[in-house]
Amino acid sequence: MVKNKGLLARTCKKCKKIIDEKSLYDYCPECFKKIEEVFEKIESYLKEYPGATAFEIEQETGVPYHIINNFVRDGRLIEMPNEYLNFECKRCGCLLLSAHHKYCPTCREELEKEMELAKIQLKQSMNHENAKMHIRHGENKRKK
Repeated sequence: MVKNKGLLARTCKKCKKIIDEKSLYDYCPECFKKIEEVFEKIESYLKEYPGATAFEIEQETGVPYHIINNFVRDGRLIEMPNEYLNFECKRCGCLLLSAHHKYCPTCREELEKEMELAKIQLKQSMNHENAKMHIRHGENKRKK
């Protein structure tokens, strides 16, 4: 709260702008909108991967761990004991802290790139316009 000519005024917890003292939230409308967008990103991820850890959410969504913990402190997220800790990436062996994924984000991205490259190479090799015919010599000759 800020003293303003003898009166107390509420301020946004994030940007410190003065907000209406009757406001339901401790944030100005702009900051509240940003916070809600971040929460919706987390909520969307948790709908797809229920029981994800804070570290997993950070790794997969880019939302920093301390912000996720702020939502826990505010009561918007509930932390539950997770028995699925300490999984390793099947490719590089790094710690995943998740039962939802078999590969870390870096390896998943690399695998996706490799798959795209393989698709392109397969399409090129299947292009019949460039196919050339050859006579097979040796064992596979037709027997009379």
